[in-house]
Amino acid sequence: MRYLLFLPLLAAVMLGTVACKGDTTVNVPAQGNNALGDGITVSGSGEVNAPPDILTLSIGIEAEGRTVALARTEAAAAANRLIDSLKANGVAEKDIQTTSVNIYPQYFYSPNEPPRITAYTASNTLSVKVRDIDRAGKVIDDGVDAAGDTARLQGIAFGVDDPAPLLKQAREKAVADARSRAEAYAAAAGVNVGDVLSIAETNQSYVPVIHYAADDIAGSEKSTPIEPGETTVSVNVNVRFAIKR
Repeated sequence: MRYLLFLPLLAAVMLGTVACKGDTTVNVPAQGNNALGDGITVSGSGEVNAPPDILTLSIGIEAEGRTVALARTEAAAAANRLIDSLKANGVAEKDIQTTSVNIYPQYFYSPNEPPRITAYTASNTLSVKVRDIDRAGKVIDDGVDAAGDTARLQGIAFGVDDPAPLLKQAREKAVADARSRAEAYAAAAGVNVGDVLSIAETNQSYVPVIHYAADDIAGSEKSTPIEPGETTVSVNVNVRFAIKR
């Protein structure tokens, strides 16, 4: 009699094994119970564009000399003139940061002879935050003029000083986008979207607009035009919703 009771149980186990074989997973929650596998998982994205309110400028000097002392002295003098110009145009001392200082030799290569040092190059690069974008063109022009032929303008990046409010808006848009997608799937399946079970932020990006300077800007007689454009903040999320029947 015990063998007869065991056979239906064995058949049920075998049937369950066949149903789950392959790449498809079937989750059947208990009646009236919202099991962990019972839900809709979707991705959502949100993006916010805003005009930038700061400009970060990478600018510096590069000077050559027959000796290390001559190169360093000329570079130091040009760097001090550049910094004085930046401050005179309203750039705060806290917004001027040295990012690199280098001194290296210049070599002359001749066939069948060892390399020979002919000069030394000294460089000094600054990261400068300009908070008054309307004055950015003048800040650049005056700084380049102050440094003279040693000036090196490596690029500028527009950004937002405090991106937190923009990130908040982007997150709200991302979650709303995810809910909209979940509702579309739920309607197609003949069910309703329930509570949020989980939210995972998969990516966020703060993309400043970057412009690179021409190599011959130091010799230009025209005023440097500055067009800030817009800065983009984006967020991607994965959201899991319960299914409401």
